[in-house]
Amino acid sequence: MTAIDVDYLKREYIFANNATQLYQRFRENTSLQELARGNGPESLIEEYQRLINKDEKTVDEVVKAYALLIAATFLDYKEAAETISKLDLAKLEWGKELKDIYMRGATITIYVPEHARALVVERIDDAGSGNVSYRTEHGRPLKGDSEQAWSETANAFLPASVQAGESPRRDAR
Repeated sequence: MTAIDVDYLKREYIFANNATQLYQRFRENTSLQELARGNGPESLIEEYQRLINKDEKTVDEVVKAYALLIAATFLDYKEAAETISKLDLAKLEWGKELKDIYMRGATITIYVPEHARALVVERIDDAGSGNVSYRTEHGRPLKGDSEQAWSETANAFLPASVQAGESPRRDAR
């Protein structure tokens, strides 16, 4: 398991006034981003369950459990949602609130190569409404922001290597 900055996170946990503040401060910590990158969802779930199922938890163990929950939010949306749904959030005071904050804050960002733009726009138009910011594979805006988006909120990345007509399998934040 990748090391996290427990001392910093413990200070943030102790001084957090609410779940939103804890969520924001923990997400700013780069060690949690590294934790998500360096460990798969199964590893995060296993360690979380090990910590949370103890009868008596130290402050460090509670902080680590929160850290694992927040680290899961750095996974791509589908993996994050699946991982978080497998965690027993009731055993953390702000567990359910942190999940809600993540789910409410998820936004769609789609990066598409020029040749796939028409297909992506067509699929989005068929699926619902919202906001999507389109970018070409070179990072330049195509036509600004569209008011069409999937009805499901997600953080999605359509890699330039995905061919038109194929489903992207490597969504990332």
